[in-house]
Amino acid sequence: MHKLAALLIAAAGAANPPSTEDALVANVATAKFVDTTTPNVPKGSQNAMIGVDPNTKGATAYGKTPAGTGLPAHWHSSGEYTVLLAGKGTLVLDGKKHEVSPGSYFVIPAKMVHQFTCAEGPDCLLLTRRGGPTDYNFVKQ
Repeated sequence: MHKLAALLIAAAGAANPPSTEDALVANVATAKFVDTTTPNVPKGSQNAMIGVDPNTKGATAYGKTPAGTGLPAHWHSSGEYTVLLAGKGTLVLDGKKHEVSPGSYFVIPAKMVHQFTCAEGPDCLLLTRRGGPTDYNFVKQ
């Protein structure tokens, strides 16, 4: 595997994002989406920071993936916990394909190679909580 990037995701412009350990109510209708700056993300991808765990530094955020696009295979140093809120797609976990639809929940253990592709049709909306700081380690293909 080739480590292409290790990025800490900034809190979508917020100097001090809310703590995910305090009372917090998030609503996708009022979320402040910004263009995603992660390398290798498809044009049009966006995210909206909800909060950060003050202990683990793991972020919770909404993410939008344009239909018909996705990230290449990669892994993270910490676990990832995601629910697909809208759209449909294919999630590949450690080489095994899973068709996902609204309401699908997936746990991606630390260092497990994975890839998500949003199907044609509506864009995908995901809600992800990370177990630690966000990093992307792309797999050389």
